[in-house]
Amino acid sequence: MHLSLLPLLALALSSLSSLVTPRDGDGSGDASPEVARVLTSFEDDEWGWYRVLDGVMGGRSSGRFELVDGRMDFRGVLNTNGGGFASVRSRERAVSLRGLEGIRLRLRADGRRYSMRLNLKGARGGVTYQADVPTVASAGSDAAVPGPWETVWLPFSDFTPQWRGRQLDLPSLDPDRVVGLGVTVADGVDGPFRLELDEIAAYPAFELAQLKGASAALVVIAPGAGHAGATRWAAAFQEMQAATPRPDVVLVHVAGEGKAMAGPRALDPGEVKALRSRLGCDPGTFMVRVVRRDGTVEAVNDERVDLAQLLAPDPSHGGGGDESSVR
Repeated sequence: MHLSLLPLLALALSSLSSLVTPRDGDGSGDASPEVARVLTSFEDDEWGWYRVLDGVMGGRSSGRFELVDGRMDFRGVLNTNGGGFASVRSRERAVSLRGLEGIRLRLRADGRRYSMRLNLKGARGGVTYQADVPTVASAGSDAAVPGPWETVWLPFSDFTPQWRGRQLDLPSLDPDRVVGLGVTVADGVDGPFRLELDEIAAYPAFELAQLKGASAALVVIAPGAGHAGATRWAAAFQEMQAATPRPDVVLVHVAGEGKAMAGPRALDPGEVKALRSRLGCDPGTFMVRVVRRDGTVEAVNDERVDLAQLLAPDPSHGGGGDESSVR
């Protein structure tokens, strides 16, 4: 039976934050992986937020925002007669995101489609880089009740240059030039909207070193998402989480075809290539590796699937591990 990997990958949501949460110290030195940079957690108004509505072009939409208890609450009513957008934007700040992979949002909303805006230093007037932000609707019948908290990952490659809703033929986004943030709702649907933002951060490219110290990781590499070996190990992970939830364990799934995932985050082709190279896995082959809390990587050569033993706190209980660990 083919088992979809996406539901069980969602089980690792709480543990994925350990991959990208800033640690104590400045993170400098060759041995330290790049970590996420929190741009704002809305504890104060360091970005100088302000609203821009379609009234500037004769529209009739309404909107307001508040910073309350470390969150931004942005709500209003969209009216597509004469405009059809509402937004909240920041003042400009110097904030180079060089070396990072994209924007991570922690939010809850109403099922509507929003867009994340990035302003670049030196860009001509009105040009911003934008990426769609899909959201999950609440069980309620209106926008007064927001949906569940979710994490949305927006790689910089998803951001396209736009001016007044039109896509432009300009160079790709340069993370080193980002100086402003913003969120817009302009999905062409009349009616109320509500978006709550808890955090905006820039996240790094995925690498195994990010797993060190905070979690154990089961890395499954297969030529395709439906490979029998990958399905078997994924099923074992799901059963373990259902029987005895382990929020400290992350499943990283890499497929030659289909989406590669680290917890709920999709990995881009460059990250997949780097991970395969790091573990010495040729395309089209299958392998399983366990990343320990000390950062060492164990090869699993046993056909047995016993995660309870394999992921025991004591590495000596590794069961099936290869003593010649990948370093």
